[in-house]
Amino acid sequence: MPIRLIALDLDGTLVNSRWEISEKDLEALAAASERGIQVVVVTGRRPRAAAPYVAKIPFPVTTITSNGALVRTPAGEVAYQNFLPRAAALQVLDIVHAYRPYTVVIFDLPGRGQVTMEDCAIPEGPLGWYLRTSLDHLLLVPELKAAVKSDPVQIMIGGPPARIEGAETLLRQSAVGPSIHLTWTKYPDRNIAIFDIMNQGCTKGRALKFWATQCGIPASDVMALGDNFNDLEMLEFAGLPVVMGNHIEGLHRPGWAVTSACDDSGVASAIEQYVLKG
Repeated sequence: MPIRLIALDLDGTLVNSRWEISEKDLEALAAASERGIQVVVVTGRRPRAAAPYVAKIPFPVTTITSNGALVRTPAGEVAYQNFLPRAAALQVLDIVHAYRPYTVVIFDLPGRGQVTMEDCAIPEGPLGWYLRTSLDHLLLVPELKAAVKSDPVQIMIGGPPARIEGAETLLRQSAVGPSIHLTWTKYPDRNIAIFDIMNQGCTKGRALKFWATQCGIPASDVMALGDNFNDLEMLEFAGLPVVMGNHIEGLHRPGWAVTSACDDSGVASAIEQYVLKG
């Protein structure tokens, strides 16, 4: 069957190591769109953090953000959301209390408080990222649990892997473990890892399946491109899963296609090979 929907991750996939989208990738996406093929951006980024890159795509696209927690139509309307229940979020914060300097609670808010951290946060973790890029959305509070008055989008723990990896074991062995979904995004060359704590069933794959079903597009007609562990469920859903040449070790599965790296316009290469010539 011909490809009718292209789902692609941002960082390490469409966005290269220079934080750019190549002209070649944009041209290939435009060529696919001109053939009536739908393009869906599927990212772990918050909507605000994804917006500058989505804006570079020269036609309206559906966006799936926060690892599948939120789906917005090309018109910006919310079509689907799957947030972390407040009760589960409070349990999580108790269990990973030792990781508070690296912990962020993310809310669906337009301004300050969208990313909330505790006063003890340190620059080696997400605090350093937000001070550089999202100061207008950052809120520091004395007690993180007290700030959780509604369902957050997710909880995220970020920083050097050696400092945060223990949080996964604590949560998987806890009472709240069965009601949450845990996913990693790892960048070994930068000594950075992002550990996302989502509601159970909240994945890129689940959100993509929802949207494809809404559009009447079967999985067999979907091509998905990704490079990291948080892309796994999306790649498993797609009839044509394609991993980037720079993909994290352990992501690739037998039978999956591999395209060139993000720095070599791997998105364009995959579109040309499997969509425009396929």
